[in-house]
Amino acid sequence: MDNVNVEKRKRPEVSMKVAIEIVRKLYGFKVKSLKELNGYDDKNLRITCCQGFENPHVKSIESDGYVLKIMNSMDSRNVSLVEGQNEMMLYLHQNSISCPIPVMNLEGSYYSLEDFGEGTQNKNLVRLLVYCPGEILYNVKPSSNLLRDVGRISADLDEKLRGFSHPSFQTREFIWMLVATPKLRDYTYAVKNEEDRLLVEKVIARFERDILGDLEYFEMGLIHGDLNEQNLIVNSTHDKIATVIDFGDSHHSCLIFELIITLCYMIIQVRDIESGRHVVEGYVSVRKISELERKILKTGVCARLCQSLVLGAYSHLENPNNDYVMITAQNGWAILRELWPMEEEKVLKLWGL
Repeated sequence: MDNVNVEKRKRPEVSMKVAIEIVRKLYGFKVKSLKELNGYDDKNLRITCCQGFENPHVKSIESDGYVLKIMNSMDSRNVSLVEGQNEMMLYLHQNSISCPIPVMNLEGSYYSLEDFGEGTQNKNLVRLLVYCPGEILYNVKPSSNLLRDVGRISADLDEKLRGFSHPSFQTREFIWMLVATPKLRDYTYAVKNEEDRLLVEKVIARFERDILGDLEYFEMGLIHGDLNEQNLIVNSTHDKIATVIDFGDSHHSCLIFELIITLCYMIIQVRDIESGRHVVEGYVSVRKISELERKILKTGVCARLCQSLVLGAYSHLENPNNDYVMITAQNGWAILRELWPMEEEKVLKLWGL
C-alpha cells in the first residue's frame, strides 16, 4: 500500500521569496500578495497577481487570485494521480460542481516538477489552482439546513463522478482510505492515553469483522474521500455549500464511505452526534442507503474518527510545529468515547434510519 509511511509526507519548506519566483518562472505572473493557507502535508499559498502577465494559455488574471500548491515529495512521485485529479476537477466544474480548477503553465501543462533543494529524487510537484472565495465550514456554526446540504452534495458529487474515469484512481491505495483502518495499529503508539489506545483497537477489530469481510457487496465508485470542515466552502448566508476543494484523497471505493467520512467530520464540527441526522437526510435525498450500508454506519464513523485521531497524533509527533494535523483531536476523542458505547440501533434512530 503506497503512502503508508506517513512520516515521509512532510510539508515542503519553501520561502515566500522562492514561491514568488516560481510563479513568475512557471506561469508568467507577477505576484501582488501571498498568504499561507492550512495544509496537512503540502505547502498551500493563496496569491493575487498583477494584471500584466505573459502566459499564452491564460485569457485573464483571476480577480480572487489563486492557490499555489507545492506537494510533498512523496506524493509528487505519483504524477498520474495528479493528472487524474486535475481532470476530475475540470470534469466536475463542467458538470455544475463548483471546485478549484488548475491553470496551465507556460509549457501548456497543468503541473510541473521542481527541485527545491531536496535532491533529484525528491522533486516537488507544483500546481496553480483558481482560488474559490468564501468561508470554510470550520469557521461556521452549521445550521440544520447547511448540514443537509453537506449530505446532499456528498451524494451528488459521487453521482456526477459516475460519468468520469481515470486509471490512476482504480488501483490507488493509501493510508487515509477507510479500508486501510487496520494499518492504524502501526501508529497507535503515538496516542498518549492507554484507554484511548485500547478503544482504537476495539474499533479496528469491529471494522475488520463487520466491514472488511463484506466489501464485495457494497456499491463502488469514485469518491472525494475527505469531505471535512476544511474542504467545504459555504455561501454568504451559511445555508449551502458553495464549493468543494482538495481532491487529494479521491479514490475508487465503497460509495457509502463518502457519507461515513462526511458524517464523522460534521459531527465533530457541531459537537453533537444527533446532528448527523441532517447530513443523512441530505444524502438520502440524492442516493438511497441499502440495509447493508445502514448497518455499518456507526462502526464506519468510529473508524474514521480513529484514523483522523491516530494519524493526527502520529504526524504531530513527527512534526510538532504543524498544529493543523491536530484539529480533529480538539473534539474528536470526546465524540469517539461517547459514540462507541452507544447501541447501534439507537445511533441509527438518532440519524433517522
